[in-house]
Amino acid sequence: MVWLILSTIAFCLPGKALPDQDWFAIVQLDKWIHIGLFSVMIVLWCLPFLRRRSPEQVGNVFVYISVIWLGYGVAMEIVQHYFVSNRSFDIGDIAADALGCLLGFLFVKKQQRLLSR
Repeated sequence: MVWLILSTIAFCLPGKALPDQDWFAIVQLDKWIHIGLFSVMIVLWCLPFLRRRSPEQVGNVFVYISVIWLGYGVAMEIVQHYFVSNRSFDIGDIAADALGCLLGFLFVKKQQRLLSR
């Protein structure tokens, strides 16, 4: 829950509160941050399910969790566009969110395979 709260606060910061450095754009730091935030989010929400259910049930839970958090990412982009000053809707951020969800999903699936041996 703490990660969710901190992420939501970060997504809702006004644009003026964020660093305005040229090198941020060069390395696409914003996209890397989105990938990292969403990867960690998926892992944190999926790990408690690793040992509670059968591998088949857990796989479905992981998919649901990943889709829900991707929906959260889309919702945050809409919130930024309409309700946060100096922020905008960015499809690139949604793509980075999706990649982060995928990486987190793949990580927990690998952990599941290791635990089921």
